[in-house]
Amino acid sequence: MNWGHSIIIVFVLFAIGILTLVTRSMQTRIDMVTPDYYAEELKYQATIDARNNTGALSAPVRVQQPGDTIEITFPGELKGEPLQGKVHFYRPSDSRRDITLPLQLDEAGRLLVSRSQLDRGPYRIKFQWQHNGKDYFQETQFYVQ
Repeated sequence: MNWGHSIIIVFVLFAIGILTLVTRSMQTRIDMVTPDYYAEELKYQATIDARNNTGALSAPVRVQQPGDTIEITFPGELKGEPLQGKVHFYRPSDSRRDITLPLQLDEAGRLLVSRSQLDRGPYRIKFQWQHNGKDYFQETQFYVQ
């Protein structure tokens, strides 16, 4: 085989490789943290204030997984108090697996979530609530077994 044919073969293989790379990259799904990411970024000072309010509580919100439930326990001073808010289970790898639940605590200050609602794997759990006119926010990394 002469060197001219070799050069042509190398160029053809290179073109096939580039086309394969472009095709695969166009088919890759890219999920942003939130669909309105830029609008959320502008409101970030409110989130910083809410985090500071949460830091002033006696303890952070605690997440445990005893058996087939995920138990979310709020600090003692919030037991029996009316809270308005939500809990967002954010799955970094696939936004279709995200779950948002209203914050409805029992008399012990807990929210119980059935394990069957979530897939196994890592979640970023975001708690947002209001109490006595103050906003609160906490974010926790959690691995669902």
